[in-house]
Amino acid sequence: MWREQCFCCAPIDQGVYLGIIFPMIGLLLWSLAGLGLVSGESFGREMPVELGMISEQHISIDDYVLNAGDTLLVLVKGRFPYSYPVQIGPTGQLVIMLPSNRKMTTFGQTFGDVSLVNLETLSYVEVVDVPVRRARALVAAALGEFIRPVEVDFVLLGPRMFKINVLGDVQWPGSYLATPFMRVEDGLDQAGGISPMGSVSNILIARRSGDSLRVNLRRYREEGELAANPFLSDGDVIYVSKMKRFVLLRGAVFAKEAADNPAMQAAFSIDTLRRQFNAEHWLEFEIGERACDFLVSRAVLLPQSDLLHCYIQRGKERIFFDMQEYLASGQGKNPRLEHGDIVTVPRSERFIYVTGEVKKPGPVVYNQAFTLNQYIGQALGFSYTANVRAVRIMYPDGHTRRAHPDMQLEPGATIYVPRRPVYEIRDWVGLTAATISLVALIITFGE
Repeated sequence: MWREQCFCCAPIDQGVYLGIIFPMIGLLLWSLAGLGLVSGESFGREMPVELGMISEQHISIDDYVLNAGDTLLVLVKGRFPYSYPVQIGPTGQLVIMLPSNRKMTTFGQTFGDVSLVNLETLSYVEVVDVPVRRARALVAAALGEFIRPVEVDFVLLGPRMFKINVLGDVQWPGSYLATPFMRVEDGLDQAGGISPMGSVSNILIARRSGDSLRVNLRRYREEGELAANPFLSDGDVIYVSKMKRFVLLRGAVFAKEAADNPAMQAAFSIDTLRRQFNAEHWLEFEIGERACDFLVSRAVLLPQSDLLHCYIQRGKERIFFDMQEYLASGQGKNPRLEHGDIVTVPRSERFIYVTGEVKKPGPVVYNQAFTLNQYIGQALGFSYTANVRAVRIMYPDGHTRRAHPDMQLEPGATIYVPRRPVYEIRDWVGLTAATISLVALIITFGE
């Protein structure tokens, strides 16, 4: 006897079940992997599409320069007002559309009388590198041949994306996407930023029109001058040259440019706690710039900085200056920088270092009342190999002097106890005399 059974209630074969489920699982995993790949790449060298679409300040629509790729809403005001969205084509053509009384058809199907606005393309206007105020007049003139009176206005629905080239001393030279609302700093960020030897104050921008522009980003970074960080244009070539004049900044200090570097922030937090922070940065300076002004504008001083004993190493010459006095009164010695100088902000020393032939070499906490002998005692005294007659004191500025037991020391000084020679001179003299006597005896008895 036959039984009628609904298809939806019929049992499903196991092979058919697996053939449906497995492809669905594979499709799900593939889509998840694709999403992960896209999200991972968006944080690399490619700029996410949603970034760079707006400016940090209001921009007048009249001053916005149109070009291929901009998406507009064209507002036509006349006897019969209407609007239509349009994207400027790759050749810079903005399409002119007019209402039509023809019946709307799609694939041969008629949609009856005109109940919606049926627009028909009649002409176009070229708007390459044209500001909006000029484009309004061009579109109004084109529409004026068909509609009178007529007024035209635009709404920017979406800015275009164009290609720029970032070359020179940057981390990743190459081509990148940009929008009209992005500035030079944004373009450099996409290329990984300026390299350590790249110039921040001498950046060349070559425009598609043939014009060139010199950019000094120091004014933008240090003074917040937006004019020193101009907007990008279609086809810009950003070239970062090498630094012409630079100094090496080192010691208990770091450059302000490093504040945005996560690796530098981690090192700063760890080494500062250990009091071992000793940075080195190559920085550009301007002609006539002085050391104290340079540190105020370009560097961040640490709590461990010894501002009283800052110095410039210029070849074999060492030029000291008091940064603390300058910060307090704006006066004091303020030497002029020269190319290749090493500007050092030393670390404030709170230890005396005992090294060499002592039983416990290492740092000893500085005590103003201690003498050299007491610091040696803190190091558990001399070892049996110590040459106590040749102990020397070495200071952070490089000079040395002979030591005596009751001398007072300065913070950061190093007590060096050298090793005693195996035999002293008098021992060698005695040994030589004994050897000569022995040789004479052998010759005498031999005869």
